[in-house]
Amino acid sequence: MPGTFRDSAGKRVVRESWDTPLLRHLHDEYGFRYRYFGLPGVDLLDLQLWNDMIEDVIAFEVDAPGSDKRRNIETLRANLRFLGKPAVTYYGPFEFVVMQRRDWDGREYKPDRVITLYNLDFCDEICSRIDTREYGVQAWRFEALRQVLRDQEECYRTHDGPNWFVFMLTVRDQMDGRRLAAFLGESLLSDTEAYRQCCEPIRPIPLSGSALGTHTWAIKAFLHNTMRGYLTNPHVAALFFPLIRYQGTPVRTPEGFLQSPMLHWIIFCQFDNPQRATPRFYPRGFLRDVATLRGEPGVGVATDVQPGENGLYEVASPADWFRRHRRWFTLK
Repeated sequence: MPGTFRDSAGKRVVRESWDTPLLRHLHDEYGFRYRYFGLPGVDLLDLQLWNDMIEDVIAFEVDAPGSDKRRNIETLRANLRFLGKPAVTYYGPFEFVVMQRRDWDGREYKPDRVITLYNLDFCDEICSRIDTREYGVQAWRFEALRQVLRDQEECYRTHDGPNWFVFMLTVRDQMDGRRLAAFLGESLLSDTEAYRQCCEPIRPIPLSGSALGTHTWAIKAFLHNTMRGYLTNPHVAALFFPLIRYQGTPVRTPEGFLQSPMLHWIIFCQFDNPQRATPRFYPRGFLRDVATLRGEPGVGVATDVQPGENGLYEVASPADWFRRHRRWFTLK
C-alpha cells in the first residue's frame, strides 16, 4: 500500500465531528495546548483546523510519487513555514524514524520533550513490517507504538512537562487472515480472550486471504490488547474512546483500485503513580460494552455495532465521554 496520507470525505467527518470537538473541549475547559507529532500531509489539514491550539509541530513525510521523490517533504516544510509554527520535519515513515533514530537524510531523531498530541496514521497494514531501505524489512510496524511510548516516558521522567497526552491512531481495517488469527491466538489478556471467544463463532477469521473491512472486532481486539500491554510499562492510566470506522480514499494496485476501510481510535493518557499495583484503564469492559461508531459523510458519527458488542455505554460526543470519566484523572 502507498505510505502517504490522502484525505477522504470519511476522514473529514472524523476530523471535524470527533477529533476537533474533543481537542477544543480540552483546550477551552483545561487550557490544553498541543505539541503535535504526526503525519499532517502536505496540505496541513489537521494543523490548519487546530492552529490556534497548536504550540509546535513534529512532522513526517515520505516519498512523493513520480520522479521527484522529495517533492512532498519540501512542500511540507514550505507550508509549515507559512503556517508560522515552530516545526521539525523528518523525511521517511514515522515508524522507520522512531525505530532507527534517524530519517532517510540521516537526520538524528532525539525526543526532548513530552508530546501532548500524537496523530499517527498507518497507511500500510499495521501488522506489516517496516522497510528500512538499507537492510530490507525489519521490525513489525506496530512496534513503533511501543517505542514512542518509551520515548514519551523518558521525556516525562527526565524533562518533566504535562502529565497527560492525547493519542490518536488510525489504521487500515485490514489484515492478513492467518496473521490476524496468529496474533489473537497467543498471549491475550483475559478479557480479550473472552471477547475473542464471543466473536469468533459469529464472524470467524478467514484462514486465507485478507480480512478487508469485515473483521473490525478482531482488529479492535488486537489493538486493545497491544496498547494495554504497551501502556502498562510506562504506567499510564488511559481512557479508551470508541473506535470509529470510515472509508478512506481507494488505493491503486496492479489489480485495480482497492477500498480503504479505516479505523480511528483516541486514547486519553496520563502518567500514573508508579506505586500503583496495576495500571488503570477505563472503561472496564471496553471491548464488549463500548460499541464501535461510523463516520459517514452527510450523517456525521453514528453507532455501528460490531459482533460481540452489547453497546452498554452510549456516547453522545467525545467531550461528553471525557466528562463522564474526568474524575479518574489528575491533570497538570
